[in-house]
Amino acid sequence: MSDSITYAKAMQEFQRYLLVERGYSKLTVKEYLNDLEIFKNYLQKKESYPEKFPVKRIEKYEIVDFLGDIIIIQENSPATRNRKLYSLRSFFKFLVREKKLNNNPAETVQASKTETRAEPIYMKTNEARKYIRTIENSDSRNKIRDLAIAKLFLYAGLRISELVNLNLENLDFDDEALKFYGKGNKERFIPLHNDVMEAILDYLPIRDEIKVKEEKDEEALFLSSHGRRISPRTIQIFVKKYAKEAGLRQASKITPHKLRHTFATSLYHQTKDIKVLQDLLGHANISTTQIYTHTDTEQKKQAIDELPEM
Repeated sequence: MSDSITYAKAMQEFQRYLLVERGYSKLTVKEYLNDLEIFKNYLQKKESYPEKFPVKRIEKYEIVDFLGDIIIIQENSPATRNRKLYSLRSFFKFLVREKKLNNNPAETVQASKTETRAEPIYMKTNEARKYIRTIENSDSRNKIRDLAIAKLFLYAGLRISELVNLNLENLDFDDEALKFYGKGNKERFIPLHNDVMEAILDYLPIRDEIKVKEEKDEEALFLSSHGRRISPRTIQIFVKKYAKEAGLRQASKITPHKLRHTFATSLYHQTKDIKVLQDLLGHANISTTQIYTHTDTEQKKQAIDELPEM
C-alpha cells in the first residue's frame, strides 16, 4: 500500500480514473473535484492541515464535521450535503480499490434525509411559446444563438453538460439528429424537430464569423461572443433572464434543467410512452423518468368533473 500518497496526488489519480475508466464528462469530473477541493480547504482552515498532507490522515469525524458545516454554517440543503458525501465516498472507495488506503473513512457516514421528490417545475405550452417569443423579440446581440440553445432544451431535453460539450460533428444533417456520448459515456441519438434544425441553421453562419480563441474550442457547436466554448454559467444566466422578461410564473426558478423538465413533461403528455422518454432523456433507471408521469391541476380537475353523478 502506498501510505505516503498526498491528498493532491490522490485527487489527480481520481480525476484520471473518472475521465478514462468511467468515461465521465469533463463537467461531471469538475463537480467531483470541486467537492474534494472544498473539503481540502476545510481541513486546512478548520483542522490546520498543512498544504501537502497524506490522505491517510483523514478520519471519519472530520468528514462528519465538514458535512455538518455544510448544513449549519453554510446553510446548504440536505441534498447538497449528500452530493458532497457521495463525492467523498467515491473518492475514498477508489483509493481503497487501488490499495492507496486500508479503509474508506466516509463509508459509514449516514446520508441526510431529504424531502420526498416533488413534481418537477416546468413551463406549460403557452408559457414555453411566450418564452420563445421573448427571445425572438429580444435586442440581445446573442439572441440567435440563445434561441437555438433554448429550443434544444425544449425540443430535445438535453442536459446542460451535454449541450455545452456538443461539437459540430455531433450534428447529423442527413438524419436531422444529434449523435453524441452523454452522461456515463452513454451513446445518445436524438432526432431534431424542424424548429430546432431551423434555429441551428440560422445560428451556424453567425458562429462561423466568431474568431475562436483556443484550438481546443475550434469544434464547439456553441461559442461565447469571446470565441470560447460556451459555459454552463452563461447559459444559466440568459435562461433566467428571458424567463423574467417573459413574466413567467416562478421565473426566478427557471433554469436549463427546468427547460429539460418542460420537454419531458410535454413529450409524456403527448405520447404516454415512458420508455421512449427514458431513452431520449438518457436515464439509466426508469424510476428517474417516472417523475414526469404526473398530471397537472387542469387534468386533475377534468378527471373529477367527468365522474358520474352518484
